[in-house]
Amino acid sequence: MLVVKCLVVVWSHLWFTGFGLLGLRVGAMRCLIREGLKRKVLMVYLTAGDPYVSGDTVRAISECGVRIFEFGIPLARPKYDGPTIRASYKRVLENYTALEEIFSIIKSFHVDHKIIFTYLEYAKRIGLERIAELALESGAEGLLFPDLLIDYPEELGAYMRLCKEYDLEPIFFATSSFPHRLVSRLAELNPAFIYLGLMASTGILLPITISRTIRIMRGLIGGTPLLVGFAISEPHQVSNCIRAGADGVIVGSAIIKLLCGASDLDGLKEYVLSLIKALEV
Repeated sequence: MLVVKCLVVVWSHLWFTGFGLLGLRVGAMRCLIREGLKRKVLMVYLTAGDPYVSGDTVRAISECGVRIFEFGIPLARPKYDGPTIRASYKRVLENYTALEEIFSIIKSFHVDHKIIFTYLEYAKRIGLERIAELALESGAEGLLFPDLLIDYPEELGAYMRLCKEYDLEPIFFATSSFPHRLVSRLAELNPAFIYLGLMASTGILLPITISRTIRIMRGLIGGTPLLVGFAISEPHQVSNCIRAGADGVIVGSAIIKLLCGASDLDGLKEYVLSLIKALEV
């Protein structure tokens, strides 16, 4: 209830200070995602700095046809990540202590589009402007804080101003527990896309109600691109999400598990291609 009240207050502030009519740039990544209304999108999540994630890994995934990558910035106590991604964070933190090193790794990956995934709780300690600067330097086009609307709704205005100042695409993470009216209004803020988290954390099994959740979300946001993630791992799940109205899916934990257990890239490419094929329903 507190989150609902905070979001109502924040929305009113945003609208009357001009963010409701923000009109952020229509960048290349946004155009690509909006093409998903005709051609669906697979986005891959990888933890930046993970020893299992090399330039060859990223190149192999890109060669399969993946054009958008979401790179996670590791931290010690992530709230909404499952055991697989938490383990990847631990591996990174055992090898890197400087945030600049991790963003330098992201910069070294030559892919079409990059999104930075990190927690606002962490970004506030580092400094929002510093995170935005590092994101831009790494070649990222979007910045996603999964805890923004759940834990820090009062920071929504600051986030939108940050995106505008640094020419970054705003992306909203939402769940089925969000009030419908507020989801619709978030779509009016013209994000690159809305990321629907299907489960409370990554890497766990999906319930059968997921298709209904996606249909409801699609009805609420209209033509705003909708990508779904958190617990997507099988081609049939990808197909079901697309049939229900998603414009694309985001897969992370399943790919990280595969990287941890395989020494060659053939199995990885076969898996990624199976997910891409499943988009064609």
